[in-house]
Amino acid sequence: MGYFINENQLEQWVEAAEDIKEGFGIDKALGYLIGEKFYGLIQDFQHSNQMIRTIDNDRKKPEYTPVRTTYIGEHKHVINVEEEYEYYRNRISMLHDILTKFAGLIKESFGPIEIREYFLSNPRLGALGHICSEDDHNFFIENGAVEHSIDTEVEDALTFGEMMKYFGLSL
Repeated sequence: MGYFINENQLEQWVEAAEDIKEGFGIDKALGYLIGEKFYGLIQDFQHSNQMIRTIDNDRKKPEYTPVRTTYIGEHKHVINVEEEYEYYRNRISMLHDILTKFAGLIKESFGPIEIREYFLSNPRLGALGHICSEDDHNFFIENGAVEHSIDTEVEDALTFGEMMKYFGLSL
């Protein structure tokens, strides 16, 4: 797929989640698989879409220039916005294919009720989501290690909805 170094990465994540299920239960397994791995891919997909929207908005401005030069110290950095646009368009297509395949693999290994109940549990997302207790998570928020605001809540809700689409779910 060109996205992973290991071409069997998705399958390995599913196998790891099956092992986690045996040792720690379904919540930890789907927290790892959907709440961390699938979520990370969705975030990349959303970021790429945001970059496309940003470039589309920039193109509408009269002062739009597709080639931009910036300097960082003495180093000259040239950015071709049109090339970036194509890069993100290709990335979106690739990520959509990966997400579709990944959701299919997850649905082959975990039952529809298990997946639905995972989403209904309103889990925390991200790498820390399935490994932190509520107290640990609050500690990270209080100490600024995890951002928590109305903006992050809205972003998480939108991300959560996007994730559910790949599993054919809606709440």
